[in-house]
Amino acid sequence: MSELPGERIAQQLMLWALVCLGGAIFGLWRTRHGFWRPFWFMTGVWALVNAAIAYGGWLGAEPNPASLRQLLWINAGLDTLYVTLGLILRKRQEPIYKGFGLAIILQGLFLLGFDVFHALQI
Repeated sequence: MSELPGERIAQQLMLWALVCLGGAIFGLWRTRHGFWRPFWFMTGVWALVNAAIAYGGWLGAEPNPASLRQLLWINAGLDTLYVTLGLILRKRQEPIYKGFGLAIILQGLFLLGFDVFHALQI
């Protein structure tokens, strides 16, 4: 692991993205259920987005700690919006929305914890 906070965060986010992508590929391969296929599909989409963000963080210049902390707190606020959106989708009757909603809730909760933890560490 890197000693630079931004690079270390990018590495950890990439690890999460790869785990989620692996799970999504396996889940999509193994199920045809109307709830679980959307869940795994959305998990895969989030994995790709997280991987792109992590890769961009790796390639970019190391941010100063104050800017990085501020970005993490902004992201934590966005994470709460993701969880809220997921909860709204879970209330819908269609299995596709319920699956999407659960995936968004889980990603949002993980990212909220991830962002708050790292913001407090910097």
